[in-house]
Amino acid sequence: MTAPLLDVRLADVGEGIAEAEIVEWLVRPGDTVKADQAVVVITTDKAAVEIPAPVAGTVRELAATPGTIVPTGGLLLRLETAAAAAPNGRAPQAAPSTRKRAAELGVDLREVVGTGPDGRVLADDVERHAAPPSRAEPAVETRDVEIVPLRGLRRQTARAVAESWRTIPAIAEFRDVDATGLIAARDAARAVRSPGAPPFTLLPFFVRAVVRALARNPSFNASIDVERNEIARRTGFHVGIATATDDGLVVPVLRDADALDLDGLAAELDRLVRRARAGELQPGEMSGSSVTITNVGSYGTEFGIPIVRERESAIVAFGRIRDLVVAVDGAPAVRPMLPLTVAADHRLNDGRELAAFTAAIAAALAS
Repeated sequence: MTAPLLDVRLADVGEGIAEAEIVEWLVRPGDTVKADQAVVVITTDKAAVEIPAPVAGTVRELAATPGTIVPTGGLLLRLETAAAAAPNGRAPQAAPSTRKRAAELGVDLREVVGTGPDGRVLADDVERHAAPPSRAEPAVETRDVEIVPLRGLRRQTARAVAESWRTIPAIAEFRDVDATGLIAARDAARAVRSPGAPPFTLLPFFVRAVVRALARNPSFNASIDVERNEIARRTGFHVGIATATDDGLVVPVLRDADALDLDGLAAELDRLVRRARAGELQPGEMSGSSVTITNVGSYGTEFGIPIVRERESAIVAFGRIRDLVVAVDGAPAVRPMLPLTVAADHRLNDGRELAAFTAAIAAALAS
């Protein structure tokens, strides 16, 4: 009697993740694996993750090759086991609007892989199922052109920012902040640093200012779920830190930032950036933030409009400090001015709230 085969599918490995790319198989057909043994490495827009075998068995089929994009719920491999898991016959969960759209498109919800919480079918899932992306090769002039496959973190970043740009109606506020006191405070902190302590930049001050602004403007310490018609207000203060790596942009999350002093912030920022650049971050270290900070001044940039990330209320960009002539007590004076840009999700906050949040950041930087 032939032993049953168990389909091992891609589970939800993090909030909002609808698909992942196969990076490397750690097993081959015919290999015997133990329960919880890592069998494949995948990458998402959050991190690289090892997926374990749910039970012991023998690998009979690998369903995807490295570089393949697998949707959440998609088949990874088949295991020959002592007993196959029973199918889940639960009716698909979906909002009335999603069910209506499925009916319009002639889509059977039972055939759709849900990417929402607990497998909930979202409107985007229905759209993708009804019109899968074309696999046709683009017409590209190949003379004097190097074709580079869009893979890994760069591909995930491209899809994530495109989706954010498409779905989040953003508004933006721009300000110049006098950084005289900020620079003096940073220099004073550096003067008393212990040898071997993590580098002390302006970033801890940026984080502290954003946290203070969130405390004064709780409507920004939140995220919106349009499918559920809900706004989730957070009580903790978790801030995303946009970090450039050799593979692309990642956003580790600095948790409970309000509980850390400036030295603690500097140490935690150093730890997170090191883990990010070493590719060691786990999905849980890159979720749960309400706002992301991006220090574009480190690249020489002054102003720009950053893209608000999904499940966040805003993104705050700090530009390159430069000397400007400004009015001080009615007379012209040269001051180091810090460009500040805040882009916000208009579904959560209006212009009045954005102005108050931006002003709170500016005031905290000056205090």
